[in-house]
Amino acid sequence: MKVVLLKARAGNHGGLEKYAARIAKAFAGRGAEVTILTTGRALPDSPFPAYAKKTVPWPAFVRMEQFDGFVRGWLQKHPADLVFGMDRNREQTHIRAGNGVHAAYLESRVVTEGRLKGWLCQVNPLHRKILELERAAFEYPGLQKLFTNSHMVKEQVLRYYETDPAKIQVIHNGVEWQEMERDFEEWEEKREMGLGKFHLEKGQFHLLFIGNGYLRKGLQQLLIGLSQWKRKEWRLSVIGKDNQMDLYRAKAAQLGLERRVSFFGPSEEIRLFYQLADALVIPSFYDPFANVTVEALAMGLFVISSQHNGGHEILQKENGAVIEDLGNPDAMVAALETAFERRKTRESARMIRQSVEYLDFSHQLQTLMDGCR
Repeated sequence: MKVVLLKARAGNHGGLEKYAARIAKAFAGRGAEVTILTTGRALPDSPFPAYAKKTVPWPAFVRMEQFDGFVRGWLQKHPADLVFGMDRNREQTHIRAGNGVHAAYLESRVVTEGRLKGWLCQVNPLHRKILELERAAFEYPGLQKLFTNSHMVKEQVLRYYETDPAKIQVIHNGVEWQEMERDFEEWEEKREMGLGKFHLEKGQFHLLFIGNGYLRKGLQQLLIGLSQWKRKEWRLSVIGKDNQMDLYRAKAAQLGLERRVSFFGPSEEIRLFYQLADALVIPSFYDPFANVTVEALAMGLFVISSQHNGGHEILQKENGAVIEDLGNPDAMVAALETAFERRKTRESARMIRQSVEYLDFSHQLQTLMDGCR
């Protein structure tokens, strides 16, 4: 079987690019002849033939159109049995919609940024192009299977587009469960080292927030909730980048939290933060499935999230709490109290980790491959 994998910027080192490499290897493992179409440059270390389209650096909507034109032209000359898309292209037989539904994302921005921002997004050429490509892809007659990483995203696809429900299969994001075993087993030992390295107090209840783009990830709602929480024996570590980080620091100070909240920016030591933390809080306004949800669970952390993060679908009362109304600080406080009452111990951490063993990448890839038959 000839398989063509579509992934713009496949040479980058992000999570989606790594997942694309896993998918390519999984197809090859089943005897398929795999070719990768990408942008930028051909992949020098790829074990598969890779063809790249050099696209303009700006504007982004032109770059997207150039890649889509390249893909369609290449496929006309080199027909394939299966075309697996991971970005937004008009024509593919199989899609993994890891980025969710852009129409739903834009709707979420009205909630967080107001109607004016929502209107500006609707007229923005980039957003218009994404919506155009998204509709074409999800309603493409040749589409055989659309994989979503949450039931939330599946429902959004059906709400915004004319897609046959029978074509949609939900496969939750996988996690490096087996690969994380050693780091998990060493969490008690590494916790002491991490607390010292990052100058965090011992004996406190350590909360962790990880995400790029603090507004969409709900950091302000977390800070407000923390300011109204009566308990004082906690600390919050904020990991990730945001262009308005100083504003969030100022917000924390305004709420009287400057001594309890530490902003670390982007970090390459995420596993160490997982080891020292008791709980992860990811109260997103829109996340198809935040990877940190399952990563934290695999490291034994209790997870607080929102119903707007598709990852909340794997949370149960034993391993997490789901906030239904992010506009209600009392709901955030109640979730924080639940997490506090289930502080991390050797036994609780192991139980939480075991709850997501079934999401190991090997199993999720197997399910994905079976769905491509």
